[in-house]
Amino acid sequence: MKNSPEFWLRIAVTVFIVTLIILVPQILYPFSISLILSVLLTPVADFIQALMRKAGLQKFPYDISIILSFLLFIALVYLVIIHILVPFVTEAKSFINGLPAIVQEIQQAIPALEAEYDVRLIPPELRHVINNVVSYIGSYTLQIAQFSISAIFSVASTLIEMVVVPFITFYMIKNGSAFKEAFVKLFPVQYQRHLTNLLEEIYRMLSAYVRGQLTLSVLMAMVTFLGMVALDIPYPLVIGLLAGVMELVPVLGPIIGAIPPALLGLLQSSHVMAQVIVFYIIVQQLDSHLIMPKVMGHVINMHPVAIIAGVLIGGHLFGILGMMIAVPVLAVLQVVIRHMWFYDYYKVIS
Repeated sequence: MKNSPEFWLRIAVTVFIVTLIILVPQILYPFSISLILSVLLTPVADFIQALMRKAGLQKFPYDISIILSFLLFIALVYLVIIHILVPFVTEAKSFINGLPAIVQEIQQAIPALEAEYDVRLIPPELRHVINNVVSYIGSYTLQIAQFSISAIFSVASTLIEMVVVPFITFYMIKNGSAFKEAFVKLFPVQYQRHLTNLLEEIYRMLSAYVRGQLTLSVLMAMVTFLGMVALDIPYPLVIGLLAGVMELVPVLGPIIGAIPPALLGLLQSSHVMAQVIVFYIIVQQLDSHLIMPKVMGHVINMHPVAIIAGVLIGGHLFGILGMMIAVPVLAVLQVVIRHMWFYDYYKVIS
């Protein structure tokens, strides 16, 4: 087996995929965005096509259905910009400008909390460490806020991406299967069926993950925003978006997202901070045990330790974006390795 052409083909394909992901992410960005858009817009185009056929237009061009799905998406983006993005940017700028003062107030609030309850919450030797951690949280929150703003405005930051992404997306929706077949035919005949199964499994997994994760993020952002408004926590839009973004980071994300609003609650009183913490605990329990199983199902079957390790490695290599894409990248690698090295066993048990 080790000296067979099949063995070296598996080695070459595995090395190529890993190298592509690590060394040339810039090339993958337009295709990644196009893939996400195609996953989101394909059901819309199919729904429009089905409506036209029910209306008696059996020969209604699918190209027009795709264009209509694009127009609906653009209309939705416009509404989001007008009603959410503009007030968010205003609030985010205010939050960023006031962040140094907020961090200083938080550092002063801990001794006041200790005096209020006549307890020493923090040993003197740890106080310096805690102050450094609070400063780090403040800078990290600032980084996330700045990343959120820049990400919103840089999705199509260049003319090339503005042209290429819609073009690729259109043909992914229209001729996705043709692209897959053309790619598969580049390989020897004996590997084509195997490779087709691999690509189909990756697409099904990524499609379900993207739709489910975006749904969870939107729900978390809305629920958190409403909760912060009800608890009278400042900057509810920023905190809501932070919760939505952190929902994309498995396991660690919700914990990180809960720290800034809890500290902002501490500036009002310890009771408000406790209410914020209880709110986040309840929301996360509902998310983990009720909403996520219904939305995501068992899309990605991966051990939590592997997920945490992937998130930490992704964050080290590519920052916040790396933490967000760590799980789908790991899932794709898991599928590839399973097909490349354990396909015979996997084929029997599946």
